[in-house]
Amino acid sequence: MEIDPPKRWKMFKLQLMVRWPEESRKKIKKLLRLGDDYQSSGEYELAKHCYNLSRELAQEAGAVHLLKKIDQRVR
Repeated sequence: MEIDPPKRWKMFKLQLMVRWPEESRKKIKKLLRLGDDYQSSGEYELAKHCYNLSRELAQEAGAVHLLKKIDQRVR
């Protein structure tokens, strides 16, 4: 399965966002907003990737309330 170049670039930017030095809760909220935007525009693969990245960050940070929000959006 090959990913077309625009999606590959967006996924690369998401990976950079995760590694960028910033408070983890802010990163999680940005990723959730991006996931919502991608989902509303029909890019479900990118939205799922955003939600997965935000879930990983929330588990590392121990943000239980954000994990609940992520789980609600994934359903």
